[in-house]
Amino acid sequence: FLPGLSLLPPEKGSAESSIFSHLSKAQKWKAPKIMEKSSEQEGCSSCESHATGQEPEAEKEPTVETDNSHTCTFFMEGHCRFGNRCRSLHPGSIQENAMPLSPKSVKGKASAEVRKKLPMKTAEDVISRIQWDEHLPKECFVVGYLDRFLGTLEKPFSAFSWEDLASVGHDVLAIPKHRIQYFKYWDLIVWDKRTRTDNVFGSTGSGQTILDIMESYKTLVQAENLEGADEDLIEESDGENNTEFAQEERTSAHRLRPTHFVAVRISSREVQDTIKEVQQYLVKEQPQLEDFCCSVSTLHLTLCPLHLHSPEEIQHAVTTLHEFMSTTQRLLLPMLILHFQGLADFHSRVLYVTPSETTELSRFSHSLSRHFSEKGLMVIQPPTTQKLHLTIAKVPRHCLRKDPTLQLGLDLYKGWQGKEFGAQAVDSLCFCYAGKERQADGFYTTLLEFPLY
Repeated sequence: FLPGLSLLPPEKGSAESSIFSHLSKAQKWKAPKIMEKSSEQEGCSSCESHATGQEPEAEKEPTVETDNSHTCTFFMEGHCRFGNRCRSLHPGSIQENAMPLSPKSVKGKASAEVRKKLPMKTAEDVISRIQWDEHLPKECFVVGYLDRFLGTLEKPFSAFSWEDLASVGHDVLAIPKHRIQYFKYWDLIVWDKRTRTDNVFGSTGSGQTILDIMESYKTLVQAENLEGADEDLIEESDGENNTEFAQEERTSAHRLRPTHFVAVRISSREVQDTIKEVQQYLVKEQPQLEDFCCSVSTLHLTLCPLHLHSPEEIQHAVTTLHEFMSTTQRLLLPMLILHFQGLADFHSRVLYVTPSETTELSRFSHSLSRHFSEKGLMVIQPPTTQKLHLTIAKVPRHCLRKDPTLQLGLDLYKGWQGKEFGAQAVDSLCFCYAGKERQADGFYTTLLEFPLY
């Protein structure tokens, strides 16, 4: 049967009539009704358009359903944490018309927002820079390193041997590079592993290099670094010297300060305890003097202050000291004993104890200074104006100008003038670094300790 054809039923009683009835029950033919219904609807719509005077609407194109497989379900729930960077669609947002980002572009955009830290120059790079850059004075740098037993210590850069650890001896100061915590230019930290500070190369984005630091801070840091620690090394001689010569000494001392010195360390417990009693008395009389009392662990007699500006000069000074001791050691009596008694002051600024029986030691000091000068090394004080003294308290000039009550005059200590402080055996000499850095026992950083006997 073909749709749209009208069939006439066969006559009753014939064979065709039975076949027709059987097929009609089986197929339930509906095609003619559908065609009729569609034609009726078209007729009604055409009648309505004629009645309203409007043209019949054009047939609408079939719409394609939106593929919801790329819609972000988290956005629909209101908690998508990627926002516009989400790779799925966000209906109704500004991201709806944007093309979804590919995985590579999303990754690149995220890495641009979260900026990676700049690589920092290592301690080995800083060591090489200080060693080979001729514009960097090695004696101005200090290394802070981690000791396994004593914690963080500081030593001058020139005191270390930077060779391979396997090639150095047990008597040489050498450390693994990973134990270095920071580098200082005088008192200013210029490289710090803990805080990612790099003002040597500027690798962490500080915008400064070591040359900028030296240009800006060298003069100021030098003055502050040696203001308190070295003032007793550059004091003028006693008050009996004429005023013009003392003024000349002060001026030259400010121009050139000592970087190293040879001294006798005061380790006698008797002397240390007595000096501590005097300091306690001073603080009781004037509490503001507490900050100007010297630590008993740093007590020493300075024999020869030096100004050494390079590792070569430091090594030359060590060699010169060895030569001098091997040839003139007989200048000192066997086991020289120094006795300390009474107090005195330099211009009411420096309070000190004078050792007795210093003829041999003074002669030794003069010979040592002259020997250093003959070898081309810079000696700060001329031997003729030097007076051996043991400083126990000192007030800087600028502090004394601001507060004149800090004067260490005779009225303050006259009750201690005849006090016996004890004795000290001169059994060794120390070649020390004149800075604020201290050893674990509180004494100055000692580059060489030379036994006399």
